[in-house]
Amino acid sequence: MTFVSTCRSAARFAAIIAASCATAAYAAETARVDRPAPELDVRLLSGKLLKAKDLRGKVVVNVIWATWSPAARMELREVQRVYREHRDKGLEVVALSIDENPGEVREFWSKRDYSFPVAMRSDAFFDHYGRVSTTPMFYIVDRQGTLRHRVAGTIGPEKLAALLTPLLAEPVPTARVAKKH
Repeated sequence: MTFVSTCRSAARFAAIIAASCATAAYAAETARVDRPAPELDVRLLSGKLLKAKDLRGKVVVNVIWATWSPAARMELREVQRVYREHRDKGLEVVALSIDENPGEVREFWSKRDYSFPVAMRSDAFFDHYGRVSTTPMFYIVDRQGTLRHRVAGTIGPEKLAALLTPLLAEPVPTARVAKKH
């Protein structure tokens, strides 16, 4: 009886270790600051597919938000101002809603004058960037495709502009030309 109990305990222990290793591996796969950001296509609420390749060479702000979050709703107004001010310098903003109902998000968005694209949450996004515990949540990617900043909670227009200004000043990377042999 002791042997069976010991075997079951060993099996449970092995399962716990395996789960811990899987969790550690998952955490290692999520995007980290100063590392290449995952390139993901996003299906916008309009139905259009925003391809990751179309964002290359731009500074991209992915903002996670929700209609039910007062902080996120307030922040979207500020993000719009910063976007209008800097979009001609290569800034792109993609708003990703974590709401359950796309209809509510469409209605919310249609009543505002936001000119940046909006999409629903994506399992692929969260698989690569990690889950969020607060809204808004900002992921800022530079022109070279490196995740430069991750900011949880409100950021304010001054701080957002301060984070974006040096990134927008960086030169647009030139496309690499394939060498002919």
